[in-house]
Amino acid sequence: AKTGGVGGSVLCTLRVPEDGTVAQPDDIVYRYILRGKATHERASDLFSLMGDILTNADFGYSQTRVVEMLKESKARYESAFRTSGQAYASLRISAGLNSAGLVNEATGGVSHYFKVLELLDTAQNDWPALLSRLEAMRSKILQRASSATVVNLTGDKKALDAASAQLGSFCAQLFGQGTSSDVPDWSSLSSLVAVKPNEAFSVPTQVNYVAKGGSLYKPGETTSGADSVVRRFLSLDYLWNQVRVQGGAYGSSASSNPISGSFVFSSYRDPNLKKTLDTYDGAATYLKDLKVDDAELTKAIVAAIGDLDSPLGPDQKGMASLRHYLQGTTLEQRKKWRSQVLNASPSDFQRFGDRLAALDATAACFASAGGIDEANADGAALTAEKLL
Repeated sequence: AKTGGVGGSVLCTLRVPEDGTVAQPDDIVYRYILRGKATHERASDLFSLMGDILTNADFGYSQTRVVEMLKESKARYESAFRTSGQAYASLRISAGLNSAGLVNEATGGVSHYFKVLELLDTAQNDWPALLSRLEAMRSKILQRASSATVVNLTGDKKALDAASAQLGSFCAQLFGQGTSSDVPDWSSLSSLVAVKPNEAFSVPTQVNYVAKGGSLYKPGETTSGADSVVRRFLSLDYLWNQVRVQGGAYGSSASSNPISGSFVFSSYRDPNLKKTLDTYDGAATYLKDLKVDDAELTKAIVAAIGDLDSPLGPDQKGMASLRHYLQGTTLEQRKKWRSQVLNASPSDFQRFGDRLAALDATAACFASAGGIDEANADGAALTAEKLL
């Protein structure tokens, strides 16, 4: 092998304002990222391979492979809806909060599953139409390459010198496909995803995946690293005891996004539905009445710092630095966040509880049809849709 591998992914997030406040819901950062690694002796092979992938891939002979890939995607979705429904439920909630959430749902959630079904039918019955779309997508990407390309290199001096020497020919290959200064138009995003409040998707399963959340902060407001301490405490204490130990769920957690200001509860392989939603609703009162002691506070701080300091390999460090650069997160902002985590106090729990009490939350669930009917009989008021 000439390289250690090449792979593509998409980064879709909101852009962090210069003052570090919560981002505007329509200010999207959307990038296709092609990553690869190689020893310094193979730098030319790596860039040559990446250039060929981006500019010379022949879609015309790929119908059989595309059909196979779409069938694989369909099967993965149908399995994941039954085994990891909490992730897709969280995506549905995020889609109703900001444009980045809409894009992520449209390209990796329930909405994308239906698009995969549509594309599979087109690939099998009208291949020229799909081929034309693929070619047009590549052309649009390459036309913006000269104005939108960012190259991020990670390595020791020898590796960086070898890679830098290849950049000229690599960029010339990308930039030779024409230019376009058009900024992506996201105005039609809402037509891609139809999100309803309090959704429930019925799938063949004996357990439930229950999520509920909303925007904890508005655009322009300031979040705090102490919030991640409270969030970790909720996962390690309140949700652990109420949803896992007493409720019998296999897992439960609280997650937040300081860039968008969103906050979501979720449970995994949960025998309950309405009871879990009620537990989420009780979190605000629990925090406001809580008398957290030093040991519990320290445990939550350590857990939050652990989220910040997980070990990273060289390629992971490079990817993290690229992500920070693209979304606009500065070193000063990250230092401030860390300091706030380390200096979290009991008053932060009360403050967070007040925020939760005012949260305009919506639910999204994956469960059996019978489970949804039972929850609605108990007053859950979920809008049911058969998915599988």
